[in-house]
Amino acid sequence: MVRTRLTFFALPLVLLMAACSGADGAGEDDTGARTIAVSMTDELRFDPDEILVTAGETVRFEITNGGQAVHEFLIGDESAQDEFAEEMAANGMDHDSDAGVSVEPGQTETFEYTFEEAGTGLLAGCHEPGHYDAGMIATFTVTE
Repeated sequence: MVRTRLTFFALPLVLLMAACSGADGAGEDDTGARTIAVSMTDELRFDPDEILVTAGETVRFEITNGGQAVHEFLIGDESAQDEFAEEMAANGMDHDSDAGVSVEPGQTETFEYTFEEAGTGLLAGCHEPGHYDAGMIATFTVTE
């Protein structure tokens, strides 16, 4: 009888603990991707501006624009950043793509990105006029 009472009270507690253990997800979403929150400001900065990831890792970026201007978060090496800048100069277009997002003031956008290779050289940049040149850049270090 004591065992029955214990089971009666313990089982719901165990189920509750199991359900809550992933509630914060330790920064992971339901697909197992780690979530990294990045904020953008009109001081033309990303926070954080240095991001450490692992080769093969898929990261879900949650990008929040706390400023009054449109900002972008586009991932690529220097060559890709040059292409983003050329596209912006030629078309003045938003760059929502697999490489990142354009975020309106006061809004939050999300996207997932998989970091294929270890090493450095990947950047995130904002290519709204003058922003990248003013230092609106984040760097990635991709470890093994």
